[in-house]
Amino acid sequence: TYTVTGQLTSFFAGNLVNELRAQYSREVRPREANVEAPVVQSSIGNFGTVRFLPTTQFDWRAQVFNNLTWILGNHTTKFGAEVNHVFADQTFAFNQFGYFQLNGTNVSTLLDILSYTPSVTTGTVNRFDSTAVTYDRQIGNGRLDLTVQEFALYAQDAWRIRPNFTLNYGLRWEGQFNPAPVTNNTSVYDQVRGFRFPSGHSVDPSFVPDVTDQFGPRLGLAWDPFKNGKTAVRAYSGIYYARTPMLLLAAPLNNFRNPPGDVSIRLPFAVPAGNANNTVYRQLRLIGIDLNNFTLDKLPILTPQQVQSVGAALGLSVDPFRNANVITWANDYKNPKSYQFGGGIEREIARGLTFGVDYSQVNTFYLQRNRELNVPVPIIRATDPAQRPFFGLRSGTARPLPNLGSIQMRESTGRSVYQAGVVRVNFRRQWGQFNAFYTLSRNLSNDDNERDAGGIAYENGFNLGPEFNYSRLDRRHQFVANTVFFLPLGFEAASTMRFLSGLPIDATMGADSNEDIGGPDRPYSAAGVPFKRNAFRNEPVYNVDLRLQKGIGFGEQRRMIFSVEFFNLFNWENVQLSGAQVTNYCAAPVPTNCGFGAPTNANFLQIKNAAGTYLFNNNPGQVFQMQLGARLQF
Repeated sequence: TYTVTGQLTSFFAGNLVNELRAQYSREVRPREANVEAPVVQSSIGNFGTVRFLPTTQFDWRAQVFNNLTWILGNHTTKFGAEVNHVFADQTFAFNQFGYFQLNGTNVSTLLDILSYTPSVTTGTVNRFDSTAVTYDRQIGNGRLDLTVQEFALYAQDAWRIRPNFTLNYGLRWEGQFNPAPVTNNTSVYDQVRGFRFPSGHSVDPSFVPDVTDQFGPRLGLAWDPFKNGKTAVRAYSGIYYARTPMLLLAAPLNNFRNPPGDVSIRLPFAVPAGNANNTVYRQLRLIGIDLNNFTLDKLPILTPQQVQSVGAALGLSVDPFRNANVITWANDYKNPKSYQFGGGIEREIARGLTFGVDYSQVNTFYLQRNRELNVPVPIIRATDPAQRPFFGLRSGTARPLPNLGSIQMRESTGRSVYQAGVVRVNFRRQWGQFNAFYTLSRNLSNDDNERDAGGIAYENGFNLGPEFNYSRLDRRHQFVANTVFFLPLGFEAASTMRFLSGLPIDATMGADSNEDIGGPDRPYSAAGVPFKRNAFRNEPVYNVDLRLQKGIGFGEQRRMIFSVEFFNLFNWENVQLSGAQVTNYCAAPVPTNCGFGAPTNANFLQIKNAAGTYLFNNNPGQVFQMQLGARLQF
């Protein structure tokens, strides 16, 4: 990373100051792969090359910022402007060597799908000969360069109405100007443009809107009601916007050009019900590739042309982009917008002892979500006791645009609400200090992809109601404290404490039960009643660190400090539940009425199995550690 910055401060008068800042930064990021091989992913584990490696990227940013401050009587007024120019150049593509994905968590079934033994003629006889397996192969060149321009203007004023009361108010405008996609791949573009998908959505992949209507007023106050400097009342409110990361723009900008940048095609191609050539194994056999002839550590790296030729072998129309998976952009996309307000009071109740209470709320709209467009309207199967909406893409149901695979759209329909109350205590004396904070909070949302470059996070795009629940970042209770004591004879003791309640856990089925080849499938508690997202909780986290040190002076300018530090002083395990082994609600084989009663998976939300042995898929916390140190100051 290379960065150059500069600042010029000009005093036009005693009460008029201008600050001009400029910055140029360039970053180069080569990321190579340790090996070039197909990747195989399942709930057992993954092996092969990471899907997006190798990749190279460089980007640079130029920023100019100017702020004019004018002090006039009881007013301190500021006017400012900012310009950001960001450019990125990358060679990035998923599935460069092929990607086998196995759906399901029944270990014996997955091992059967992975294996081939000539003498075994029961179960899944041939390797990857199952509709639970998909194979993706990159057909693009990975190339993309893009530029985003951002501008901002603001004005604000701090008005000291009385010596004990200050009012702050202002207005900020921000604009983001995005590049336009290249859409010269007419065979794909013409299929998607203007098509009315079953969900009611329609999109023009050639258009990424600029965001220019971002006006953010702000208001705040500070008040000392008793005019003695011992009490402070503060409050604030405002509208704030977040920029859209360029990562999200990458695929929509290059997926509809020819050659594409990052576009994969998927096997198996959809075939009519009853056609036996409906698995990855059988479709590759049609072009002379028998996966039984390769060991798992030497799976073939197929060319895009080989994968494309499967369509012709199936008697389908010749189309090099058949079953291509593409990503586009919602034509009404907006940047995230939050309405924030809060306030608090702080009071010195004794010498060196202050007590405070705060409340804050952040209500956010237009969060980014990945939506799958190319799926049919789900049906309810009469034989399904859960009455789960069923898409049937693994059973032969055709997609609305049958010549294409997944069509994802980046849209701004996500929502979140954060509420928090904080109680804090601060104690300071010459011999030590103590700070403690307790936060009671709630964080709700209906999507937590957090700038995800791809993938569906919901179960059923035709009903997003069950998605609105606790965010995966929600922690109901948090207690944090730190202390420092200055002891006799030059000794010091310091400690930090963190006690956190558990994060949410999303219970899963462990299989693509609705056959949408998409997001998570959750149990149903009754007919037509799915589990809510993140309905369960992980284990809490407790941690206490301690530091002891002793300083010895040598003359007036030298000092030797000896220290001993203890991390996780009480050696709490802090195991965090993780992986399908403990998040699947039901044991395999999973029944369609999974969730109607108590969990049948004995390991659900467990740290140890029935035999008392630790489950290795969980993540242990940091163990107790001790560190000795010596430092010379001179």
